[in-house]
Amino acid sequence: MGTALRCVRDSMPWTLDIISHSMPDSQLQLNDPAMMRALLDIPTMQRWEILRRTQRSFSADELASEAKATLEETQRSLDLLVKAQLVNLKPASTRMRHITYRAAMERLFLRWDRRNPDDVAAWRAVEELMRSHSRRILDEAMSRPGAELFMPKNFGGSISVMLSDEDATKVREAFRAAYAVLAEADQRARARTDSSTCNPYHVAFDLKRLWEPQPPMAEFFVLETTKLEEDRKVLLSGASKVLSPRELQIAKLLETGRSRPAIAAELGLTPNTVASLSKIIYRKLDVSSRAELAARMRIG
Repeated sequence: MGTALRCVRDSMPWTLDIISHSMPDSQLQLNDPAMMRALLDIPTMQRWEILRRTQRSFSADELASEAKATLEETQRSLDLLVKAQLVNLKPASTRMRHITYRAAMERLFLRWDRRNPDDVAAWRAVEELMRSHSRRILDEAMSRPGAELFMPKNFGGSISVMLSDEDATKVREAFRAAYAVLAEADQRARARTDSSTCNPYHVAFDLKRLWEPQPPMAEFFVLETTKLEEDRKVLLSGASKVLSPRELQIAKLLETGRSRPAIAAELGLTPNTVASLSKIIYRKLDVSSRAELAARMRIG
């Protein structure tokens, strides 16, 4: 569970700074009416997040299908996003039958100025929206079937987690394997002539999808004006930003302490390939040891 607007924030209000690899840096005022209309509309920002993550152009019909929303709702959101300069619009042409939309930035940074009363009011409005939406999500979650599985501090050995479909499949396979072990152990215990060391146990494990996932949260960062450039540099130099998907996969395995031959065997690569990619990873992250690599990986 989480809020539809996720932000990494300092403590106060801001103006808006947009960072993109495909367009020059530009700055917008948070308290601009068009910006506030978009930010305070949770479904609109969720649809913007789809555009931002995919980094490709969508027609209104395509985005409506992806967001599981009506065309009317989606078009309303797109109109808000265009007015807020969060989305670029490309008109229809002889080659392209439909108007298409694309996120105007790769990452969104909100820069606040504590001396500006309008920024303070805007910040409070967005902050209250985030809190109230979080409460609604929690209330809805706890009213759904299966919510009884949520137990604080894993009480009673039960735990609720978020899983990808791939990992859920692995967990199911592990449960099946554990069940087979238990069944065989039970048969062995029942077959023993001396049962003094055999005791009854109750073992319970289950995997149940509680409900369909929420739409993606809109991700943005809130940075203090005096620290903007320093913090932005750190955020944009995280491992996930500078490494390719394969390099990031290997970096995560290196971080755990696995040897290069072990990584090669696990990923189906040659040792030479892993060694070459490891050198590239160390160069891109500007590190020279496993300890430094682990520290850089924690940046994100």
